[in-house]
Amino acid sequence: MQPWQLDKTKKDVASVVFAFFEAGKNKDLTALSEFHAPRDFSKFDENPPYTRQDSDEAFVYEQAAFANISDYDYKVEELRIDLIGSVAIATFYLTYKGIFVNDYSFEGRSVGSKSRVTMVFSSFPNGWKIVHEHFSPLPDMKERSDASSRRG
Repeated sequence: MQPWQLDKTKKDVASVVFAFFEAGKNKDLTALSEFHAPRDFSKFDENPPYTRQDSDEAFVYEQAAFANISDYDYKVEELRIDLIGSVAIATFYLTYKGIFVNDYSFEGRSVGSKSRVTMVFSSFPNGWKIVHEHFSPLPDMKERSDASSRRG
C-alpha cells in the first residue's frame, strides 16, 4: 500500500467510526445494522447484558439504547487507527451523555460515561465493516488514584 493510500484508508475508517455515532445521535436506527459485518461479528459492551453479542443482538441493544436517549452527545478522543492487511483497528476514548427516558413512567435521568473503545474493521466490497467492538468504562480519576495508592 502506498503512503497516500494509507492516509486515505485511515480517513475512510475514521469516517465510519464517526458515522456510527452520528447515526445514533440522529436516531437513524435502521442504519446501525449496516455498520456491522453481516456474519462473524462480536461485541462486548459496558452495558447489560455484558455477554458476547452477535450482530443481531448488538443491533437490538444499540437500537434500544439510542432510541431511549434524548439529547445524546458524544466526543471521540485520541482516535488511533492501525492497519494490518485488510483489517483496521480503531482505538479511542468515547465520552457520551444524554437523558435516558423511561416512556412508561415519563421520567428521565442523566446518563453518561467515558469509555475505552476498540473497534476492529474488515474491508468488504461495500466498505469497511465492524467485525468486533469492545467498550469498557474508564474509571474516574478518584478510582484510578485510589487503585494506584493501593498498589504502591
